[in-house]
Amino acid sequence: MNSELDNRLIGINIAYYRKLKKYTQMELAQETNISLSYMAKIESGLVTGCVSLPVLYRISKILEVSLDKLVNKN
Repeated sequence: MNSELDNRLIGINIAYYRKLKKYTQMELAQETNISLSYMAKIESGLVTGCVSLPVLYRISKILEVSLDKLVNKN
């Protein structure tokens, strides 16, 4: 899988779990200490390169899901 497809899958998973937890993009961005525009890029799969592991880790902790669930097809 190339990084563009990986980023799209990660974004879909983050949006899914964020909505399950009833967070807005703004709330999750604030909790993870990233900008709203960056959070939107992550969820839309438009991040240049890869989302960093520390950011993914913070998101996983706030959403109470494993990193595996964020980065793999579920």
